Amino acid sequence: MQVNTLNFRPLPGLASRHVQTIVSCFFPAGKPPPFKEWHVDLGSGDYLCCTVSTPPKWKRTERTVVLIHGMGGSHDSGYMIRMSRKLYLKGIKVVRVNLRGAGPGKGLSKLLYHAGTSEDMLKVLHGLKVDAPASEIVVIGFSLGGNIALKLAGELGGKAKELVKAFIAVCAPMDLAQTVRSIQEKRNRLYHSYYLKTILDQAGAKAPQNIQTIVEFDDLVTAPHWGYQDSDEYYRECSSIRFLPRIQQSTHLLFSRDDPFICMDAVHGMSLPHAVQVWTAEQGGHMGFLGWTSKPRSFFWMDDVLLKWIDEDFSHHRLEKVF
Repeated sequence: MQVNTLNFRPLPGLASRHVQTIVSCFFPAGKPPPFKEWHVDLGSGDYLCCTVSTPPKWKRTERTVVLIHGMGGSHDSGYMIRMSRKLYLKGIKVVRVNLRGAGPGKGLSKLLYHAGTSEDMLKVLHGLKVDAPASEIVVIGFSLGGNIALKLAGELGGKAKELVKAFIAVCAPMDLAQTVRSIQEKRNRLYHSYYLKTILDQAGAKAPQNIQTIVEFDDLVTAPHWGYQDSDEYYRECSSIRFLPRIQQSTHLLFSRDDPFICMDAVHGMSLPHAVQVWTAEQGGHMGFLGWTSKPRSFFWMDDVLLKWIDEDFSHHRLEKVF
């Protein structure tokens, strides 16, 4: 497996994986770009609520970027707002997807989202292609959204080129069972408490509020609602690690080696397709990456990298290739 090493330098005092992960959530995201809501029909009376920001001079032959949030997130998550605004200012149409029951989509779906709802994303892509067949689409998934993006890329295989120019996954939990075990460890209790609270809030009356762990949530809510026998079957069937060998369209995975609960061990030793590129920074925590960038007064290094990748500039930030 080939790994590309990236040059990430954390801001002074922010080198710790936990500081990177937590502090990044409190940095002001700024204002989102102007948007309109788009309800995507999933069938059986369920809908996704997406926000669509179309620059005034955008043409249907120009690029579209689709953003998928992580667990407990929505179109209003800081990274979603920042990226949508930066893309909009570059003249790119941007779609922020609220997964089932998230954000303004709450109440529009009988089922709740989970880490394997790639068929929902396929409906989003088909809808965008109907409206603008010549628009090149880049899909960016963050954390749990990254797992969904990778699963979809593998499921589509060679057919992906008809819909998507490239897939990007940031800090994706490719091995769901491993990730849940890690996040429930005592050292990660702060993260576990946060994520459990957010998914219970999103679930509302659809989940017993006395649930104590994420595994319990998936055993009592996710698995039975989606037809899985239990959380083990759900994790096994929906982990994107199973789908990586099938990917044929350009796909880029970004990780930090000090992520508190996402481990890269799942891909070590794998023979990945040439279309799949793995990129790592030594530090950055989970979805943090607060560090020096090429722009003054800009400290969201992750955003800088993603904007370069969307422009197909993969030389920026690269240190070396490791085989």
